[in-house]
Amino acid sequence: MRYNDFIGTGTLIKLFLLRDRFLLLLWIFFSVALVFVTAVTFTAIGGQNLGAVLSEFNKDPLISALLGPAMSIDISGAIVWRGVSQLSLALGIGSLLIVIRNTRTDEETGRSELIRAYPVGRHASLTAALTITIVGNMIAGILIALSIIALGGDTRGSFIFGATLSTIGYFFAGVGALGAQLRENGSTARGIGIAALGIGLVMAILNNFGGGYTLLRWITPMAWQRVTSPFAGNYSWALLYCAVFATVPTIIAYKLSIHRDLGAGVLLAKPGFPEASPHFSSPLALAWRLHQKSFIGWMVGIVLYIAVFAAISPSLSNDGGMSNWLSSLGGTSWSEEMGLGYVFISVSIYLMSIFVAAYAITAVSRLKKEETEGRIEMLLDKSVSRIRWMSSHLIVAALCSTALLLVMGIVGGLFYGIASGDVNSGFWSILTMSVSKLPPVLIFLGITALLYGLCPKIMVLGWGIWLSSVMLELAWEGQIIGWTVMQISPFAYTHYTIDITSLPLIPLFLLLCLSSILTEVGLWGFRNRNVLTKA
Repeated sequence: MRYNDFIGTGTLIKLFLLRDRFLLLLWIFFSVALVFVTAVTFTAIGGQNLGAVLSEFNKDPLISALLGPAMSIDISGAIVWRGVSQLSLALGIGSLLIVIRNTRTDEETGRSELIRAYPVGRHASLTAALTITIVGNMIAGILIALSIIALGGDTRGSFIFGATLSTIGYFFAGVGALGAQLRENGSTARGIGIAALGIGLVMAILNNFGGGYTLLRWITPMAWQRVTSPFAGNYSWALLYCAVFATVPTIIAYKLSIHRDLGAGVLLAKPGFPEASPHFSSPLALAWRLHQKSFIGWMVGIVLYIAVFAAISPSLSNDGGMSNWLSSLGGTSWSEEMGLGYVFISVSIYLMSIFVAAYAITAVSRLKKEETEGRIEMLLDKSVSRIRWMSSHLIVAALCSTALLLVMGIVGGLFYGIASGDVNSGFWSILTMSVSKLPPVLIFLGITALLYGLCPKIMVLGWGIWLSSVMLELAWEGQIIGWTVMQISPFAYTHYTIDITSLPLIPLFLLLCLSSILTEVGLWGFRNRNVLTKA
């Protein structure tokens, strides 16, 4: 790499900062807000007896399997112990989006060609995107540290934790840069980044299941707090290791960027068939072709996830009882007749169903991508109606979401039965548990379809509603809100604390009806509005 490869980086940093100023502020603010939400949660749970509550959590085999042991029995340790996964996800997703938006998306839309018409080096865009992302992560880390200090945390431990989170964000910024080099499509690059986040979370949970200090903590960014040990050992030297490890994907990204053309990816797209299949003759077939790769990727990820957690669930059955907080969560006695392993698989399926809802949102969002890139105009010029085109994508999105839940239930039931030595043990309950999550998933599909049909520019509100449901779950678990408020979330009606034989069937049926109504309104809106064009 030469000096000329970086000419114009400073100017592009100013441009990217101007364009992403609101996203950066939202990203940083949300990360800091999570610290206070976690602190309020544990204050509400423990009050003056927080130390006793955390000690009880450490003895709970289910909570320890998910979060590992707490490193410090105080409010600072509680924030690290409970909040590191959410904070890592927030910083990781923000880093991915900003880097990919300013590199691969700019190339995909042709903005990079306009920028390259001026004296700009080939690495200037990548360097500028990484720079603002790294600085954003550093600011977020500093503000998180200051927030914990304001809550009474030790200064050194607070800054070590903030720096650890900054390196985690930097790692995923590098993953985003790497994904932008591999494929020529922005959505594929984001998919690579999201897959890396998912793998990181699974590896972190496996590390926690092994006691929190296995070899996985060295290669799993979501477990790096176990390496730096804020508020415990305060190993500041370990930050150097984390920083070096986080730099690896960035170095690979720079190396690969030399070996590709502008707008292309290192992994070239496969050429199409010379002639279309006889079955490839309808909008429904086209929709399936467009969703196929994403669906297969999600399917593989979900199968691996549920296979691992279903296989280890029975081993928790004889490890002792649950903590009083967890067993009486929400004032219910949901765990009295359940084995601990059954509760573990129930929670695992519930968490993954929330991400299946995110898949449904991304699948419907494909409609907007097809429209803004001008491909819909070619179809509507033929004998294809608007309703038929949009409904084809919605049908595929709904069927794929259903298939993900169905396969999760089948694989989870089989692996749980094999691990417990009795395949019939719990298989149908686990399958029903998984499939019952379909109504809330379809609600998010309907909401996204509604937003797309009426005004595609505000489709981001769908993600806001999904995130609000996640926040309601966290607030309810922390006893900040009651069950009445929690019922605003569609997932409350298939919650893991509700026995599978006691599911409220009428609310689930009403959710299905509501999703149908939202979808119909979205179809009506799309039929009566103008189509977006590149021009």
